[in-house]
Amino acid sequence: MSASSEELDGEAVAPPLEPQAEDLAPPSGEDGQEAPEETPGLAASTAEQVVRLSSTRRSRVADVGVALPETHGRVVIAEVDEPHRTFAIPVSLDQASMIATLLRGIPRRRPFMADVLVDVLNQFALSVAMVVITGRQGDLYFAELTLFDKTAQQRIVPARPSDAILIALASSPPPPIMVDEALFGPA
Repeated sequence: MSASSEELDGEAVAPPLEPQAEDLAPPSGEDGQEAPEETPGLAASTAEQVVRLSSTRRSRVADVGVALPETHGRVVIAEVDEPHRTFAIPVSLDQASMIATLLRGIPRRRPFMADVLVDVLNQFALSVAMVVITGRQGDLYFAELTLFDKTAQQRIVPARPSDAILIALASSPPPPIMVDEALFGPA
């Protein structure tokens, strides 16, 4: 994709973010040593291992469309819980169309790239545990996919928000969409 179309989409692939040590560090023993690694059979459930992000809000795709006279689409993201704030991310018209199709459950004659990617992930025993819209810089938004493998090892992959949303909507069951609270603005 060219730089100009990335700017038109209002999205960019997230640059590598510095992990928050307190969020990603494995449990420590009382002496400060790392706790022994769990065996795969004893690993906690995927939902329990997802890093709990204190500054994010559980969200959903509320709507997608075009606000004329703009020449690009917008995905409206809404908080699941009070105060139900919203914000919109500009996306290309083709991304908006695909998101609308998945959101509304419209049958497709051929799979979208997100369907193909979800199938590939499943073939390699990877599951999408969570989508996080991590922030913005100017008019560019950033996101990450949190994946788990069959041994419950967490992997984080940077993505454009529209791609991450498409993958979430193509997954069954759809993973939670988390959004950095600062993107919603004041309550």
